Amino acid sequence: MADRLAVWLDGLRIAVIIRERGRLSLFYTEEALTRYELGVPLLSLPLPLTQQRFTHNIVRPFLDGLLPEGDARQAAAHDVGVSRDDTYGLIRALGRDCAGALVIQPEDDLPPPTPTTLTAEPLTNARVADLVANLRSAPLGIGGRVRISLAGVQEKLLLTRMPGGGWGRPVDGTPSTHILKPEIVRFPSTVENEAFCMRVAKHLGLPVANVDTTMISERKLIVVDRYDRVVHADGTVQRLHQEDFCQATGLSPDNKYEVDGGPSLTRVAEILQAVAPASAVEALLRAVTLNVLIGNGDAHAKNFSLLHHPTGTLGFAPLYDLMSTIYYGDDRLAMYIDNIQKTRRVTVSRILNETTRWGMSRQRAAEIIADIIERTPAAVAQAQTETPALPAEIPAIIDSQLAHLRSDFNAEDAP
Repeated sequence: MADRLAVWLDGLRIAVIIRERGRLSLFYTEEALTRYELGVPLLSLPLPLTQQRFTHNIVRPFLDGLLPEGDARQAAAHDVGVSRDDTYGLIRALGRDCAGALVIQPEDDLPPPTPTTLTAEPLTNARVADLVANLRSAPLGIGGRVRISLAGVQEKLLLTRMPGGGWGRPVDGTPSTHILKPEIVRFPSTVENEAFCMRVAKHLGLPVANVDTTMISERKLIVVDRYDRVVHADGTVQRLHQEDFCQATGLSPDNKYEVDGGPSLTRVAEILQAVAPASAVEALLRAVTLNVLIGNGDAHAKNFSLLHHPTGTLGFAPLYDLMSTIYYGDDRLAMYIDNIQKTRRVTVSRILNETTRWGMSRQRAAEIIADIIERTPAAVAQAQTETPALPAEIPAIIDSQLAHLRSDFNAEDAP
């Protein structure tokens, strides 16, 4: 007998996932076919709304994109009693609060409750400290009535900010609203590094998730507001649907790096041109320029996403997971820039060559790059004042990258 899961979006049961003889399939419900226009990418670009049934090779990469990766996936699988390779079993156990707006649960369960922070289980500071301390064995804070999922390799804790300002556990399908990430032991100062880089982006005017830092039991953490959650004054929560660019291209998270067969920047730009406003491609260029400046070589396909707006339109999602990887001695690029694979070898000319492949005017691209370069020193200075204990080497990396890019602005390319 086949196993079945219901996929809910904004209070509507829109799809059913079936596992039969180890193979997954998905079909849209009559409710979805009645409410939405055929062809819209309701779940994902490779899963447009249609009457046909989607097969395993399309469904599994999409679901894997909702799940933790690496050791976190192994620990989550152990916690819920399934194999790490059991995508269906993992999403069945963890799908009540995913990235984006989806709720995935057994088909015979009651409909998901109205999302609100009021149903979170209040936590004491000591209990939050326990959850942080146990992230290796209980990734995301999974355990008991907490069944949530978020992609990624790094240790992180998903919590709900309650109306009084305290933290709560997202039990029984309560939406999480914040991501808490402790410092990575092998890479000192990751908290200050990421907070600083995110603040630089914010001061440059780039759409980016809001961040703060905190100490819990003498352990540093970065606190990231989930941009796919809108919390209203009465505690009700609107989930915003999204998909990362592995999902948007139908690829497994194992292929998130270009060297492993993942999407190129040109492919990302092509998708944005096809489904999003013209401004989205310019936003991609700003992100690429920023990543070169801060020395972030880990901007892979799961660190760029599409936001599905409630109006039905798609857009380039706010940036997240920004960090100077050069600071840790790694200048490899997750996505190549004009075939260049090392951050320090990227020049303005190479970025312009890359954007030419996207179909962007070389003059317009030069204007965008020049604007980012011109405003970066002020953004860095402001972000530094907001980030105590930031290693001085990180702003120095940006100074070096700025000088490198400025020196390469050819007279014919300068705006």
